[in-house]
Amino acid sequence: MLKYFSHLKKILLDQKYNLIILTLFCFMFELLFAWVFFESKISEVVVSFMKMLPPAFAAFIGIQGGTPQFATQMLAFGYTHPIIIISLAFLQISIPARYIAGEIELKTFDILLTKPVKRFIIPLSVFSFLMISLGLQFAAMFLGTIAGDFYFDLQINIADYGKAAFVGFVFFLSMGSAGIAISTFQIEKGKALSKTIGLIVFLYFFDTIIKLSKSLENLSSYSYFQLYQPGKIVQNQADPGICILISLFIIGVFFIIGIIQFNRRDL
Repeated sequence: MLKYFSHLKKILLDQKYNLIILTLFCFMFELLFAWVFFESKISEVVVSFMKMLPPAFAAFIGIQGGTPQFATQMLAFGYTHPIIIISLAFLQISIPARYIAGEIELKTFDILLTKPVKRFIIPLSVFSFLMISLGLQFAAMFLGTIAGDFYFDLQINIADYGKAAFVGFVFFLSMGSAGIAISTFQIEKGKALSKTIGLIVFLYFFDTIIKLSKSLENLSSYSYFQLYQPGKIVQNQADPGICILISLFIIGVFFIIGIIQFNRRDL
């Protein structure tokens, strides 16, 4: 266990500035969203513009124009804004590539070469870091929403946003688990990174096409990103429990694959 904590500590120290910046950014972004849609003078202009968007585009961002909870939905959109998606996916994609495939490429797995250590420690510590990073980021997002509720008297059901944050935490952790599995099959950081990014981009655009095309609506249940829909969660139109269970299943499958592959491959 000492080796596990040693490796986890190494990753935390290496990534401390990225982690601090991303956590603060998530907090400020959600607080800014609350200010824009509930407090600022530009809120009415933005809301009017959003209501004029084509129905397909409104459905894509998870907004139902004309509903009395429009601003509440827009606040939830802050949890799925493309900038936030990129921020949350950044470490989930890059860390496995850096600390698994990258270490194999550079042949720097000294802790495995100097002393007998169970190999599962490496992917486990990477997975643990991803849990910590996501926990901090989603806690920051949720706290940003709470701060907005406190300062601007949003009168929202804050528990719904807590559910959305937890669903997002498990969803992005499943993304990190997939990144770990992919990295264990690669010998170069660049290839692991490109393949993980390629997979996520493909799944994201698959989800986008489904949302923008009425003829493909029947495929929505097969879309990976359907597991993370804060707008529907705050409107009680999606079951958080099912989303969490499916994401946990994905986490388990990919993490087991990563452990097995890492144990059997050459370093």
